[in-house]
This record gives sequence, C-alpha cells and structure tokens, in this order.
Amino acid sequence: MKKASIGFGLAIFFSGVTFGQVPLEGAGANSSAQNEAGRLRSALLFQKVIELIREDYLDSAKTDYDQMTYAALRGLLSSLDPHSQFLDPDSYKMIRTETEGHFGGLGISVGMLDHQLTVNVPIEGGPAFRAGVLPGDRIVKINGRSTQKLSLGEAIRQLRGRPGVPVSLSIYRSETGKSMDLSIVREIIQVPTIQDVGLVSGTGSYGEKIGYLRINQFGEKTAAEFDAAVAQIEKMGATALIMDLRDNPGGLVEAAVDLVSRFVPPRTLVVATEGRKKGTGGEYFSKETPTRVKWPVVVLVNGNTASAAEIVAGALQDLRKAVIVGETTFGKGSVQTVQRVDPGEVPDVGVRLTTAHYTTPSRRKIHGVGIEPDVVARLTREEEELIYQKRSPGLTPVPGSGMEIQDEPLDRAVDILRGWKVVNRRAVATR
Repeated sequence: MKKASIGFGLAIFFSGVTFGQVPLEGAGANSSAQNEAGRLRSALLFQKVIELIREDYLDSAKTDYDQMTYAALRGLLSSLDPHSQFLDPDSYKMIRTETEGHFGGLGISVGMLDHQLTVNVPIEGGPAFRAGVLPGDRIVKINGRSTQKLSLGEAIRQLRGRPGVPVSLSIYRSETGKSMDLSIVREIIQVPTIQDVGLVSGTGSYGEKIGYLRINQFGEKTAAEFDAAVAQIEKMGATALIMDLRDNPGGLVEAAVDLVSRFVPPRTLVVATEGRKKGTGGEYFSKETPTRVKWPVVVLVNGNTASAAEIVAGALQDLRKAVIVGETTFGKGSVQTVQRVDPGEVPDVGVRLTTAHYTTPSRRKIHGVGIEPDVVARLTREEEELIYQKRSPGLTPVPGSGMEIQDEPLDRAVDILRGWKVVNRRAVATR
C-alpha cells in the first residue's frame, strides 16, 4: 500500500509520501565501468574508516557497527536537503505510525530555518500550544543541550518520547528579542484536522449565512470530518463557505486530493509530480465523493500554509472553484519517498528521499514559490498573537488583548462572498 504526503515539519506530521522497498544489494547500481569503480572505491573507503574507528578509537562503546553506520547515513541524507533523512528502526517505526493521527510528543511541527531549529506550527490544544509556543519561535536548547549542531532528525528524537515525561525547552522569539525557558510534558497527541465549524458571526457577516471551518492539517480522517462539517453548516442555512488553511503545515497528499474532490467533478486533475527522470512523474485525479460543495468558496492562506494545504489552495485556484485570500504560502512542494531498506537480520530501517516536486493542475511549480493569493490581506504579528490567545487560555496575555481582534483576511473573505451573493440575487431577479 502506498501513502503519499508532504509535510511542513517532522516533529508531528507524517511528511513523506510514498512507501516502497529497496533491496540493499544492487540498489541503484550503474552498469558503466566508471560508476562501478567509483562505487567500489567508496565502499572500500567507508569500510576502512569504520575498521580504523573500531581499532583505534578511545571509547569502544561508541564503535558498534550498526550505530556507526546509522550515524554515517544520517549525515549523508541530511547533506542532500532539509527534508531527506535516514530512518533508523525507531524513526522508521515512528514515521509509519504518524498517519494514524495520534502519537506521543509536545504537539509541535518543527523544521530548519536558516540552520536553526524553528517551530513551524504548534498543534492547537496540544501541550506546546497551551504553554504559549508560537510559529517562528526558535528552539535553542532541548533539556539544556544546544540545538546548534543537531540535525532535524536528532532534534525530533529528543522532542519525542515517553508520554508524561517533561521536556525543557529554551526558546528565542525574534519579534520581541526575548528568551524563555519552558517545561512541557509529553502527551499522546490526538491530531485534530477540522475545527471551529459554524457560521461567521452575524455582525461580521452583516446577516449573510456564511459557513466557516478551519483545517489544521490533512490526515486520514479529514475528508470524513469535512463531510460532517459541511452537513452541519448546511443545516444552519449556510450558502457560502470560508475554508481557513492558515498555519496548516500539510499532511497526506491523498487527503488533500480527497478534499479537492468535494469541489470538482470526478477525474479532474488535482496535482501532478515531476521527477528527475522522464516518465517518473505522476498525476492525482479527483474521485467520486458523497459530498459536492457548490457554494461560492474563499480559502484563507498565509506564510505558514504549506505542502498538502498548498496543493488544495493551488488546485482550487487553478480550477476556479475558490478565491484565495491572504499571503503567499510557504512554498514546500517537494516530494519525499519513504522507502524501506532491507538489511537482512537488522530491524527495519529506511530512507526518506526527495524524489520530485508537485505542480498545480496548470503545471505551476509550488516548491520555493508558493501560491500567490488572488486578494492580498495580512495580519500583524500582534493580531496573530491575539488570535492565538483567543484560542488558548494558556497563552500569556499580550498588550491590548482586551481589544476586539481584527482579522483582515477573514473580513476580506466575507466582503467577497457578500458581494457575490448580492450580484447573484440581482442576476436571478432580472431573469
């Protein structure tokens, strides 16, 4: 069974992809004599260095064959790009279970930004979110140890672990120039996908019944939860929809395709992949679904909207099924393939390797570019913090927190939908 996804970070969200298996012997062997000589030369060099360490290194406890090989492969994969990774038995097991929607951890997605461990998105309601961690926070220490020389995989292994155990984080927030020390207890994380289902408030919508829902990430349950949410707001009388993908770090590609399928006819191209070799690309098409949304739709995005969320925004924009409002998205559209490597008697290990990039139905590249909104609307950092504070009572109050929260992107979305409904009513009246 193959699963594809792209994710913004590895701490919580399954970020890979397609599953396959690579036999250890003969994998990727090239028939040319020159490449064969290079392969043998590299293998001999690696073997000699391993044996030199085994023979002469001071601490013999650190010279286990498997552990030295794992360390070398971690360095090799991480040197390719920030998303490729060697998966030792623990990491491989972890990445295979993350799509199930629950796991232990702090409830944050992290990545490397300017070679610094950075919080992409805290899961709403999770322990890190309740402690006041915000997107963009730099994690400078984990349990007193500097993260400066840690790889992303090593950092994640320290953040993850047995539930109920506290993890000490030292965080630097560049916007305020302040540092803080937090102790956050690991929990079994139940990953929510859709929240805040309902109608935009009467004062905000000027009496129009506009549905609203927020998708936090794309997982196996997202499509079913979306169907239930649409049925709920339809019963409330909604005739338009705002779908909020702000701060959505991505998830399963299949879940993104399933969601777009709710808006377009079956067999419509949703997203394509382009790889290094000709003929290795793929295409994802919409499916038959129990729900078809025929309302006018606005999708909200920001700079933290990434991966599978960008696939949804780009597809709905290309297919003219939604107006995109907000800021240019993150631009994470590379494809990682998780492949099991069979080393024989050793427990399962694997590699997570960047193999392609995604394009929208019109073949626009996402990676490094992002999805540009049809209507630009931004929040200030202060406004973003006010919104986070409203969602989580655990956040430290910020100056002016008693004032009404201004959400310009949401206001612009309401204006667009109100205008569409007025024009539509007038068109109907003149027939």
